[in-house]
Amino acid sequence: MIYKNLFKKREKVLMSFKWTFQIAISIFIIWVYFNPQTKLHSIITISLMLIFYVLQSYIENRALLKFISEKQADHEELISAICNSSQDLIIYKDFQGRYLYCNQVYLNTINMSLEDIKGKREIDIFSKKDAIVLSRISKRALHGQVIKKIIKLEKSKNVYDLTATPLVLAKGVFGVLIIARDITKEEILKSELEDQEQMFRSVLLGMPIATYLKDLSGNVTYENKMATDFLGLTDSDNANKWHYEEKRADEITNEDNEIINNRQIICREKLITLKNNDKRWFKITKCPIINHEKKIIGICSVARDIDAEKTAAEQRETFVATLTHDLKTPTIAQIKALDLLLNEHMGPLNDEQRELLVLTKDSCNFMYDMLSTLLNTYKYENGDFALNYEKCNIVSLVEEVGNELDSMLKEKNVTIQLDKIGCNFETACDRMQIKRVITNILGNAISYAYNNTKILVSIKKEENNIQFETNNSSPYINPETMQSLFKKYVSHAAKFNKIGVGLGLYLSKQIIDAHNGDIYAESFKDNHNIFGFRLPMKEVVKEEMVEAK
Repeated sequence: MIYKNLFKKREKVLMSFKWTFQIAISIFIIWVYFNPQTKLHSIITISLMLIFYVLQSYIENRALLKFISEKQADHEELISAICNSSQDLIIYKDFQGRYLYCNQVYLNTINMSLEDIKGKREIDIFSKKDAIVLSRISKRALHGQVIKKIIKLEKSKNVYDLTATPLVLAKGVFGVLIIARDITKEEILKSELEDQEQMFRSVLLGMPIATYLKDLSGNVTYENKMATDFLGLTDSDNANKWHYEEKRADEITNEDNEIINNRQIICREKLITLKNNDKRWFKITKCPIINHEKKIIGICSVARDIDAEKTAAEQRETFVATLTHDLKTPTIAQIKALDLLLNEHMGPLNDEQRELLVLTKDSCNFMYDMLSTLLNTYKYENGDFALNYEKCNIVSLVEEVGNELDSMLKEKNVTIQLDKIGCNFETACDRMQIKRVITNILGNAISYAYNNTKILVSIKKEENNIQFETNNSSPYINPETMQSLFKKYVSHAAKFNKIGVGLGLYLSKQIIDAHNGDIYAESFKDNHNIFGFRLPMKEVVKEEMVEAK
């Protein structure tokens, strides 16, 4: 458009000059021809006219060429300024595929100057392999095609996203414009990500547990071989779909929504029916997949077959429950028989006989309590334990337990100081189970306390909770031990020459958890320890039964 406007203006000037010059020459030739003094032959006159016309054309073309050259130079400077501000490689070729122009970015890439490559073809600049690739792209563009391609040049070792566009005028293609962007870093990163993904998939494939990934729509995007059976897929199924009964599908959807909304990991045990109709227990762990922008993009699920473990645990629990039940019956019979002897229903006793019978009864009571603890532990774990809520005064309960443990206190010459902070310590709870917890905590405090010391027992209201706490002088418990105090079958009694099976504190935690409370312990290097629990205050209008969870 710029050249067209310039040509129009220039054309008007040239046409004015042309007609003025032609009229002047014509008048001069006519005057010479008809002048009697300078009369010329007709051939000479025609020759002079031709000479004048050639001279006119020469002058006219030289002026036009000079004008075009000046404007083209200005235009090329403008194009060069624009192209050199771009980070892309820009190349302009003529209709024969020869270089006419390229920007500085391209020249720096091939380490050459514009004068070095102007008028040359690819074969004169690149290796044979690169030249063939680039020549084919140029030829296709010169035939009118727009080419988009990812290429890697052997000379620079770089990867480029290339676009070649034909330059078209009314008479056809007169050149090719090539724009290429260096995407080497992106390709390297892409290759690394692909390698990492392949490595990740290989790990998942080799895992001995069912592992699968899902997108936010609930479609499975990847699953390993074991997950195929777990998901119920067949060889003809689409890997992005699986089929469950309606109830099962709703359950999975609700779980997925829970993970997405809460951004938390869930872990649950489920009985799953596989595609061969075999029912097995699985421990399923699901977690959100979060990208670098902290957005959830999917869900990773792992399902571990625990059917054998579940069967073994059920057999063990059945065995323990049966054993404890069978042992409790003769133990109770022994305690009743010892009571008859101690009450002298079978005749009078001397002091030595009475002391021996009392020790024997204490041993039977210890065994009975241990069997009860073991049985109750399995009931809580099986979820078949019901809490019998009733109104209970925690202070009265602590005083009752203290009286029952009086013999232990006298044996070690330990005293209890009860501090009540506040008033109204009544709440609704399972009185028998909370008494079991207090007995366990206070009994441990007495058992491990130094002789001739005092145990501080405090009861206070803390917001909407009642807090029970014991503070005794006893050996320091290291942090590693503290972390495992409330775990199953963990006992540190042997360290202090005591006897224990490691179920007392574990059962206490199960009971407090069932009441929606919390149990805690602290140990200090100056040899005093704190054990306690917090119980939510609750009012009960009438007795209620709640299954322990």
